[in-house]
Amino acid sequence: MSEGAERTYGRHALYSATEKRALTCTVECSSCREETRVSYIELAALMFPLHFHLPVLKYHSSWFRCPACGKRTWLRIHLDR
Repeated sequence: MSEGAERTYGRHALYSATEKRALTCTVECSSCREETRVSYIELAALMFPLHFHLPVLKYHSSWFRCPACGKRTWLRIHLDR
């Protein structure tokens, strides 16, 4: 690959969004700041056995286990990304 093609590929990877797949959502962690794409089934498993949801009080409104860092922390669920 030439240097120009590598630069274009790198720029595309840097500024492109993650691929949206059917029946998935993005989970944003307040602790590690990672955004992770998970299926709705995986989301339900992460919320089990304990989950809190406070949509009015916080930007990161759901408290459950983060798929990236594994800690129970405040997360935000993006259904439309």
